[in-house]
Amino acid sequence: MTATTATAPTVPTVKVLLVDDHPAIRLGVRMMLEDHPDLAVVGEAAGDDEALRLLAELPPEEYPEVVLLDLNLGAGLFQGVDLIRSLLGLERPPAVLVLSAYGGEQDVFAAIDAGATGFLGKESAAVELVPALRAAARGESVLGPAAVGRLLRRMRGGAPGLSRREVEVLQLLADGLSNRQISAQLFISEATAKSHLTNIYAKLGVESRGAAVAAALRDGLLRVV
Repeated sequence: MTATTATAPTVPTVKVLLVDDHPAIRLGVRMMLEDHPDLAVVGEAAGDDEALRLLAELPPEEYPEVVLLDLNLGAGLFQGVDLIRSLLGLERPPAVLVLSAYGGEQDVFAAIDAGATGFLGKESAAVELVPALRAAARGESVLGPAAVGRLLRRMRGGAPGLSRREVEVLQLLADGLSNRQISAQLFISEATAKSHLTNIYAKLGVESRGAAVAAALRDGLLRVV
């Protein structure tokens, strides 16, 4: 009888592209994932253009199943949101898992609405992040506890939904800009800026600029940087 040598099964590898504008964060995540043989970081990018360029250059065998993405890439929430849409519009779209320090309702809802498969806070340890990456690669949705709470709050009508432009106006309002400065910053007329503010006040149920900012911070619609 001829003896046969058993061979260890091949461990399937989940390939991950890291997108974060902070090198230290990327290094920390990479080191965290190196302890898991079924996970492999195939590239890093600091911004949206770099991420898309890297995806176009990667050979097929290194193409990521999951993009681990920070929403705020140095130019605000909507740069990350737009990147999610761009990634999902590719011929071979990867799953997008958001790992963000900002877990406000607007952040979570915007990311999920754009097509992200999951949302975790940057405080997540390996015990949460590693299973989340594996689940995202399988096409499963993954939400951290804070993100679940934010989405449930919105579904129950606990916080208003602001449009993308209204969030931009509100953020500039929180930064102390006047109506004229807001209109110049967003390349809109001062009348349009006032109209957005009127809609914001109505949705938040307030009557002043200060009250609008306070309500938005309370409901997680704005981030304090």
